[in-house]
Amino acid sequence: MKYLLILLSVLLLMPAHGVEQSIPGLTTSGLYYWLEPDDQPHTVQEVLEEAAWLPTEGELNFGYSNSTLWVLQNIQAYRSGDWVIQVPYPLLDYLDIYLYRGDELIVSMHSGDARHFGERLVKVPDFVLGVSNDKPTQFRMLARIETQGTMMLPVKWWAEIEYAEHLALEQSVYGAYYGVLIIMALYHLFIFLVIREKGYLHYVLTVSAFLLLQLSFDGRGFAWLWPNTPEINHYSFPVAYSLYQFAVLTFMSTFLRLSSNSPKLHRYFVVLRGLVVFNLLSLFYLEYSTATPIIIVTGIVSIFSGLLSGAYLWRKGYTAARYFTCAWALFLVGILLLNFRGLGIGETNWLSVYGYVIGSILEVLFLAFSLADRISSSTQKRIETEKALIKSKDEHVRVLQQYQSLYENSPIGNFQSNQFYQLVSVNKACADIFGFEHRQDMLNKVHDIRDYLSSSFVNFQNMVRAAREEGSSTNNELLIKTETGEQRWVSINLRYFKTSKEIGFEGTVQDITERKSSEKLREELDKERLTIMEQFSLGIAKEISMPLGSNVVSTALLKEKLSEVRASEHNVLNDEHEKFLSTLDQSLSLIGSNQKRMTKVVKRFREVSSWQLGLKTSHINVLDVIENVINAQRWRMAGWRVNIDCEADIKIYTYKTALTSILAQLIDNALLHSHADEGQTPIINIRVKTYDKDKISIGFTDNGQGIKPQWVKNLCKPFFTSKTGPDGHIGLGLYMIYNLVCQALKGRLFFPVKGQGFSVQIIIPKHLE
Repeated sequence: MKYLLILLSVLLLMPAHGVEQSIPGLTTSGLYYWLEPDDQPHTVQEVLEEAAWLPTEGELNFGYSNSTLWVLQNIQAYRSGDWVIQVPYPLLDYLDIYLYRGDELIVSMHSGDARHFGERLVKVPDFVLGVSNDKPTQFRMLARIETQGTMMLPVKWWAEIEYAEHLALEQSVYGAYYGVLIIMALYHLFIFLVIREKGYLHYVLTVSAFLLLQLSFDGRGFAWLWPNTPEINHYSFPVAYSLYQFAVLTFMSTFLRLSSNSPKLHRYFVVLRGLVVFNLLSLFYLEYSTATPIIIVTGIVSIFSGLLSGAYLWRKGYTAARYFTCAWALFLVGILLLNFRGLGIGETNWLSVYGYVIGSILEVLFLAFSLADRISSSTQKRIETEKALIKSKDEHVRVLQQYQSLYENSPIGNFQSNQFYQLVSVNKACADIFGFEHRQDMLNKVHDIRDYLSSSFVNFQNMVRAAREEGSSTNNELLIKTETGEQRWVSINLRYFKTSKEIGFEGTVQDITERKSSEKLREELDKERLTIMEQFSLGIAKEISMPLGSNVVSTALLKEKLSEVRASEHNVLNDEHEKFLSTLDQSLSLIGSNQKRMTKVVKRFREVSSWQLGLKTSHINVLDVIENVINAQRWRMAGWRVNIDCEADIKIYTYKTALTSILAQLIDNALLHSHADEGQTPIINIRVKTYDKDKISIGFTDNGQGIKPQWVKNLCKPFFTSKTGPDGHIGLGLYMIYNLVCQALKGRLFFPVKGQGFSVQIIIPKHLE
């Protein structure tokens, strides 16, 4: 810290490179310039004779230009002495200086960073030329500049002794400056190697990139590292600046934790880094004078972005951003003045020359403070966390003991097994369900839980497969055999787990024997009740059918005799007799109509009541069944179009007779009830698809008038029909379909209301047990 303050103090005392100078015994004029025509190269003598000199206003700085510039300055020495001309801008490609006494060329210099460093008269990063006079003399300096970088010529005259003192001080200061940067980089590199915090690595890369940038900018990289390879100077500054921008943007994003503190800013910084990479690649296909200003503008945007991001996060309460913002604000002024100077904006002064150096030292210092603050904060948080962990250890142990007690004494069985189904842990409830007195007895005797299965092994495999594929399987009902030989129904919830150390299963088991017994009893009662109702219906149909048949025959005979009486040519009837016969004829017609309706009712009764007679399961192809039913009904479906959407490979194991009856009844309903609009072709659409993995869905739709929404809840009730009266329908068709789907095929029936047309959806299992 002490040495940094000394270095800052020395920098504050360093002289700047101004335009007008006041040196004892020497006065200089302002600078005059002339731009050489691009297609007309001139010699020195031609320039002296033909150039139209223009005075400069302020510092000579043309920004980026590919022209050749000639500069003229007049110098008056009032006394004898040794003098030094210094051009403190080492990035000029070609610089030729000619010094005349009158019309006599007394000394010249040919230098620039495109020429070998060893050709320089004075081996320093700046361009330096010495001259002496033994009496008052008037000099004339002529300089030729050709460069692809910033076209500028800051000229400073020194007395030789003063320049030697200045050079010694400058070398010491920059030596200390580079030493500070190297030490800070190495120090934080060691910290990174110890704690492996990415922020320190990005800090080291940022300082290293800035060190390379500074060496390229002030010419010391050329003087110290690659003096015999001037070709490197063409790319060293823009490449180093691009690397620094990429490194500092990465450091900003990591240090400010933008990915979590501000995702939008994080994405913005990713875009900036992409732009920096693009700029770096552009050096290989764009001119230097075009690519370098773009890189400098990107650097200005990056600097402002870092400052504003730090201020924004500081305001949001992120404490680490305070040091960052302070460091970046100090560096901002100097680096911006330097960038503006490179673009030809502003003049050379003490702040533009040394401002970024001072700012970089303060930036390194404050960023080091911020990283140290992060270490301190992290250490403090770790200590607090350790204290909290120590404090809560006993509480965690107590809670764990409580959970252990809950696990062991839970009324629901809990178990854990390895991947080979060997039990690892069970509680008391689980042991009781399997007929063991103690938990340890079950663990000792049960080597494979599958030995206690009474259910189909396929059900157990399906449960295990679902747990492996989906992570868990719930509500699996299996029949087991206890240790005492008793049969019990259990419900198992199984979870599959896999860690780096073990693979296995865990879950819960619950005795549901009483519920299964109640369900079985209820099913038997329902079946018995249904059987009684069926027998009752069959009995009624049987008892009615015989007298009904006799009535039908008697009625037909009476009508036949009545017709014979009316047809007799010898029978003369009076009006009263004729009226009687007419009334008798109408009565017999009504009796016949009612008898036909009762006959249909009896037939339906027989069909509804005997739906489960003769049902046998078989493997069937659904498409074949549908086509067979439609072909059998073709004689009734003149003018109808049937569309079938069913894959040819859908096969199920079920009651073929029941499915055939359902389809035939649905077609019959469509023929009787659809009533398609006049001029519209009546259509039936049948669509079959897989529903889940073990069911199929059969959709049946027509394009008729459809049904009213309020009818849906009554559609499957017996004797419900949309057309009542003597000419109406019986209303047992959908009732029979409901019984076949829900009772025989163990499926479900839905009536989606979709506007036009009547729609039925039937969901049945692929395999009927």
